[in-house]
Amino acid sequence: MKSWGIRERVIFVAVMPATFIAIVLAAYFLLLRYTDAEEELVGRGHALIKTLTPAAEYGVFSGNRDELQQLAAALSQTPDVKAVSIHDRSGVLLAHAGILSPEPDPQFIEDGWSAQSVDGDTHSFHAKIWRSSLPITDPLTWAGDAPPGRESIGSVTMTMSRANVLARKQEMMAVTLLVTLSALALAALLALRLSRDVSAPILSLQQVVDSIRGGHLEVRADHHPASTLRSLEDGINDMAAALQAGRDQLENRIARATTELQQKKDEAEQASAAKSRFLAAASHDLRQPLHALVLFSSELMSKADSTHMRRLAGQINAAIASLGELLDGLLDFSRVDLGDARPEQKALDLDELIERVVATHQSSAQVKGLQLRHHRTRLFVLSDPLLLYRMISNLVANAVRYTEQGGILVGARRAAGKARIEVWDTGIGITDAHRKLVFQEFFQAANPERNPGKGLGLGLSLVERLARLLDHRLSLRSVPGRGSVFGITLPRCQPVTTNSRIIQADPPGSFDASLMIVGMQDGMCVSLCKQLAAWGCRLTCARTIAEAIALSNTDADLILFEGHDCSDALLLLNAMASSNPPPPLIAIGETDVHAHAWPCGTRVACLAKPIRPAKLRALMHHLLDEEIPSAA
Repeated sequence: MKSWGIRERVIFVAVMPATFIAIVLAAYFLLLRYTDAEEELVGRGHALIKTLTPAAEYGVFSGNRDELQQLAAALSQTPDVKAVSIHDRSGVLLAHAGILSPEPDPQFIEDGWSAQSVDGDTHSFHAKIWRSSLPITDPLTWAGDAPPGRESIGSVTMTMSRANVLARKQEMMAVTLLVTLSALALAALLALRLSRDVSAPILSLQQVVDSIRGGHLEVRADHHPASTLRSLEDGINDMAAALQAGRDQLENRIARATTELQQKKDEAEQASAAKSRFLAAASHDLRQPLHALVLFSSELMSKADSTHMRRLAGQINAAIASLGELLDGLLDFSRVDLGDARPEQKALDLDELIERVVATHQSSAQVKGLQLRHHRTRLFVLSDPLLLYRMISNLVANAVRYTEQGGILVGARRAAGKARIEVWDTGIGITDAHRKLVFQEFFQAANPERNPGKGLGLGLSLVERLARLLDHRLSLRSVPGRGSVFGITLPRCQPVTTNSRIIQADPPGSFDASLMIVGMQDGMCVSLCKQLAAWGCRLTCARTIAEAIALSNTDADLILFEGHDCSDALLLLNAMASSNPPPPLIAIGETDVHAHAWPCGTRVACLAKPIRPAKLRALMHHLLDEEIPSAA
């Protein structure tokens, strides 16, 4: 019944009581009629046998068998009587008519006995024949107080057929079934009509509700001819109309809000993109004076002849380094936001990369009295060398900035088929509440006063963005007051042969090479030329790419190129490659060295501005030392 619908339930409710009443009444009246038929047969049998016993009294008393036979034959002609037998008081058969059946001994049967046969086809009756006596009041012959009792002189046994009774019962059963089935059929027809008038509107309303629930608020319920649920139909129609009006109003409001949000989003994206484009476009102009300051400071440091001048030059170098770090962070963010940072993954010697990072930050760690150590490794990883270097460098710089005592350890280990670079420090640590916030832009938990000496809070945010760009997993473990461990998990790869290594800066005059400087501004070119000349380099300067191509036949060992467009450098290298393999090229500034197909065998490196003399000298040693064996 749980799976029945409303129509089946209505039919069941309508038919079930009628069926129950019809069956009970039919059974009651059928049993009553059966009883009446049985009682009628029994009463008739007793009446017939009581009629025979007085008539047979004289024949039994006198022993007149003929008379008794006539009486038995006459009684056997009565309908339903099958057999009649008359016995004397000793049980001797005096007369009989019909087919006798085995009967009990008449002497042991009581007067008025009756019973059905075992098969139920006949019914037997038995009555005693009593001798009549006349009362005599002569006192001479009265022997006692009790009057004389009746005396049995014989008995009559009659067998009646029950065929008519059984036929009447079958007729009663057929009539009762016919009447009951007719009543049930009528009840079923009424139930079907009732279910149609009740369930049809409900089922129609159910379909309307399902359609409304499915979002079709324009659907309305039709009025059923029975009008049994007219008020409910009107209520559902009113509800659907209200819902449709509310939905239309809500959709209009959502559409307006979506349009406004999209407009605000577009404005925000345009503002962010304009900001990023502005920083990227202005990077050359921002770095030029900073680059000049670096060169002037380096020259000042080399010519300082007193302790005061050396201390002043050192302070200038520290300020310039801090400014350069802040500018690098802002410009790195602009490149990531604009999508200009396109990773070029290759096999890297992780030990050589970490050693370069440690060498870069060794002096800043020594100034604070910290021990910056590098745990050697033989692992090779698959990543972008420039972006991975930037990530590790930012983590080390952050560790040096927030560690006051102890030290920093940089190393790598195997981790589930991959490599994990870890930076350990004994700094202030990070609380649980700040675990996710430290990777947001400009957040500094230990710098609420916004001290510029502690950076802008972009280092860890840039690390997190580069990790997503490179698909490297970034992890953090920290105990407040005891230190932190930042990890970068990245794919391992098979070792490859590489000649890259850290080149320690040699004293001035160690270079014996010809350099071509292309596209550098006059003031910057003068400062850089002084520095390079102090290192013993032979210099050729070209303001434009046309001048450089005109001087392409000059025997240059290394090219320093400054510009936004690599296509100019590509023209120069192609011009030099016409006769001999082109020399190595150092692209200064924001040039994307991975964006062009360079001539075969060309080695191109990028050096961000402001140019730090130590980095420039190390890169020149690296490129020139690789060039000399190949030229030999």
